[in-house]
Amino acid sequence: MVLHTLYAFDIPALVPLGAGTSITYGSLAASCGSDDEGQPLRADDLRRVLQAAISFRIFEEASPNVSVRHNAVSAVFAGVPGMRDFLGLLAEEHAPAAGCFVESLRRWPGSGEPGHAALMVAARREQQINSEEDEALDPSKGLFDYISHDAARVARFRSAMGVAALSPAFSPTHFVERLPWSSDAAPETVVDIGGAGGELSQLILRTHARVRRAVSLDLPEVVAGAQVPADLEGRLEFAAYDFLAQTVPREGADAYVFRHIFHDWSDQYAARILSNLVPALKPGRSRVWLSEVVLPDLGCYTRDQLQRSADLHMKAGFNGKERSRQDWESLFAQVDKRFRIVNITQPDGAHDAVIEVAFDA
Repeated sequence: MVLHTLYAFDIPALVPLGAGTSITYGSLAASCGSDDEGQPLRADDLRRVLQAAISFRIFEEASPNVSVRHNAVSAVFAGVPGMRDFLGLLAEEHAPAAGCFVESLRRWPGSGEPGHAALMVAARREQQINSEEDEALDPSKGLFDYISHDAARVARFRSAMGVAALSPAFSPTHFVERLPWSSDAAPETVVDIGGAGGELSQLILRTHARVRRAVSLDLPEVVAGAQVPADLEGRLEFAAYDFLAQTVPREGADAYVFRHIFHDWSDQYAARILSNLVPALKPGRSRVWLSEVVLPDLGCYTRDQLQRSADLHMKAGFNGKERSRQDWESLFAQVDKRFRIVNITQPDGAHDAVIEVAFDA
């Protein structure tokens, strides 16, 4: 409720950001405009919402029960581009999914289909699709298919993901700097699967000069407008590829990288992605590198709360999952016994681990 209200009325943007400035609840309520019934937002209702927010350390009161001002947390909501979209994604996409989580578990126990995720149950309820019609829909269609026709929601999703990527914990440098490619053992060719606009490939090429060539693979509509920077001409390429429907071109690259791909998918789809990679691998030579979460054993409550909550977030949103080392080993073994996890490292301050996987002869 609190986050949705902050988003719907764009409250963080209406509270002045200047040092020492504040605004009364009455003035702020007047600035919020009217609700759907044409009535102005009541100052008392706004005060109660903001005091609830303050209890979670979002905003602070300048004068008790009279006025409010930004603190360090709320100022981020107002001052960081894309934060309103991030709030909107949480409030209008993921919060409704939480109310459908148990229903999704009961209706489709053990399902790995994106269309059976709680978020999609909520989305179809929004469209007033009844249960009989629901069962007839293609279960492989998930959130991205659902919002693809709505340009505003697609833009909000991309903007929100951009905000998440601003955290230092998500910096790709944690991954790239852990790749042991500064010596003669560097691969000649690296293929980034699901590489979008080639940002990771660019960082790899600029960090590891011994890597001669990088190929960024993604859907045709994603790579269509991709540009090769002038300093990487002749080293960086783009190619169209659907990792769920096609096998990787048999060009026999030395290394294949995946970053933030597998947690979006259940094991049945993750196995398909890996199976489509196998024909391109050179037994005894190719390496696969992943930048993904590796859930540790339970132990630290704060860390566990964040990571286990993220796991359920992926389940509710996409029927995806975060995985432990055992989960990763099971997934690779399910696809091909020649896969072998060589090493897992957790860079200091990084959200993701670096997973090195060999493909044995």
